[in-house]
Amino acid sequence: MKIGFVSGRTVEAALDQPWVTQRRIGRQAWQWKRTDLLVPGDRVPFPLSASHFGREGKAREGYFVGAMLGDGGMTSCTPEFHGDPSDGAVGFMREFAAEYGCGVREIPQGAIVRLRFPYRAGHRNPFTDCLRRFGVWGQRCDEKQLPDIRFSREFWIGCLSGLVDTDGCVRERVNPRGTKHGSVEFATVSPLLAVQVSDALLRLGVANRVRVDRRQRRPGHVVNGYAVMSRRPIHVVEISRATALVRLAGLLDLRIGYKASKLQKLVSTVGHVAPACSEMHGYDESVALDRVKSLSPIGVRRVHGVVVDRSGLFVVNGLVTGAGDDQRM
Repeated sequence: MKIGFVSGRTVEAALDQPWVTQRRIGRQAWQWKRTDLLVPGDRVPFPLSASHFGREGKAREGYFVGAMLGDGGMTSCTPEFHGDPSDGAVGFMREFAAEYGCGVREIPQGAIVRLRFPYRAGHRNPFTDCLRRFGVWGQRCDEKQLPDIRFSREFWIGCLSGLVDTDGCVRERVNPRGTKHGSVEFATVSPLLAVQVSDALLRLGVANRVRVDRRQRRPGHVVNGYAVMSRRPIHVVEISRATALVRLAGLLDLRIGYKASKLQKLVSTVGHVAPACSEMHGYDESVALDRVKSLSPIGVRRVHGVVVDRSGLFVVNGLVTGAGDDQRM
C-alpha cells in the first residue's frame, strides 16, 4: 500500500507492516495497527529530536546558498541576485562578495536591484566555486536541490534563513472566533527542495507539512509578450503550530526587516500556547502527530523486514513505525 499523510510524506509499506497509532476513541493511548487496517484520520507519531547533522558548511555560507536558491541566478556565466536594495539580504550579498574578493555591479530594475558578481578576467570566479562546492550551480528552478552532504546544523539554519528571506512569507490570520494565529511558509516549484526543507525543519524540531498548489492553466496567458505554455505546481512548506513557530523564530536569522519583525510579532501572539503533553497519550514535547490522508494499493513488490531490539520501533520517512516482529502483533 502507498500511504499518504497530511504532512505531505508518503510511505510504501507491506499490508502486515505494524504501525504505532493513537486510539481515536476512549482512552487515547498507543496501539499497534497493521497497514491494511489503517484508515484516513489515524494518527501516527513522528519525532522532533532526530537532530543528526554533519560538519560541512558555516552559517554565512548556508545563508548565501539559501538566498541564491531563492532569488539568485546560477545558470549564466556570472552569478546574479535580485532583491530590494534597502533590505538586509542585498546588504549581506554585498558583504559576502567583499569577503570573496568579487566585484558587485548593481543594475536598478524598478523597485529591486539586480546584483552581478564579476571577477577578474582570466580567473575562476570564487562565487561560482562556492556554489559548485555546495552542489547548486547550474540548477534549473524546478530542479533545485541540495546535494546529499552531511551539512552542519549551523549551515542548515543559515540556509533556511536565506530561503525564508527570499521565497518565504510570514502570515497573520484571525479565525471566525476572533483567535489570532498565523504561519511561516516557504514556496518553491522544486518538489525535491521542498522535501529537503521539510526534513531539515523536522530535524531541528520544527513540525511542518508540505502541500501542493496546482495552479490552473489559463489559455492565452501572456507575460511580457511571451505566451505561458504551462504553469508548474508550487510546493509549499508550511509551519503553523504555535510551538513550532516559537521554535522556528528562535532558530532563524532573518535579514529582511519586515519579515523578522512580523515573525516576532506572530510569536508574541501565539507564544502562550503550551505544547501537547499528556501521560495518558504517551508523548511529550519531542513528539508530534501526523495523520493518514490516503491509502492506495500499488501491486506486488518485494519487501524487507527490519529487526530492532528493545523498543521494536524505527523511523522511516520521518515517521515512527514498527519492526517486523510478529510476536508484538
